[in-house]
Amino acid sequence: MQEDTSLDTELGPRERILEAALELFVEQGYFNTNVPDISKKSRCSVGSIYHHFVNKEEIASQLYKNGILRFRAALSDAIDTNEDPEKTIHSIVVSFLRFAEEHHVLSRYLWLARHNEFLSDKVRKPTTVGFDELGRRLTRVIKQGIRAGTIPKVKAEIFWSIVFGIPLSYVRDWLDGYTSDSPTGVAESIANACWAGLQGAKP
Repeated sequence: MQEDTSLDTELGPRERILEAALELFVEQGYFNTNVPDISKKSRCSVGSIYHHFVNKEEIASQLYKNGILRFRAALSDAIDTNEDPEKTIHSIVVSFLRFAEEHHVLSRYLWLARHNEFLSDKVRKPTTVGFDELGRRLTRVIKQGIRAGTIPKVKAEIFWSIVFGIPLSYVRDWLDGYTSDSPTGVAESIANACWAGLQGAKP
């Protein structure tokens, strides 16, 4: 299932600019997109674009930041800190894969674009722990799992490479057209693989 990418005429100018830029950056690339392209696609004047954004890079940066917030909110909502760690990891992975499928265009921008090539600020990875609601919930679950002995005490980078690296690898292949099975279609298998990978990481 792919998201509807037609521009919503009820959106305000800023939102239309962002939505148009997202589609263009994904379809033809950041460097091949110029402000007049965004103006035509968004049905906003060039002057209006520069009223809302300093330049094209600021548009790209805002898109990336907004995408990260949406992605992390989706994962955070999937976490029930009262569930056992295995169910929590399962929920996180399934939510990751569902987000990629439901937000196909945004996911292409988040996971396939090389943002460090056109954004001057240091690019924050969407899957970093952080100190937001997602980070707090994940940290709580991990600590509970370690105390209960169900999650091995491994380095954070190993934990994240298993829990996020496995689904991300599949999502990127799917977005690139290398696999035909949808992310939600393989979500159960990948979630089980992530949990098994964690168990195999025990010292």
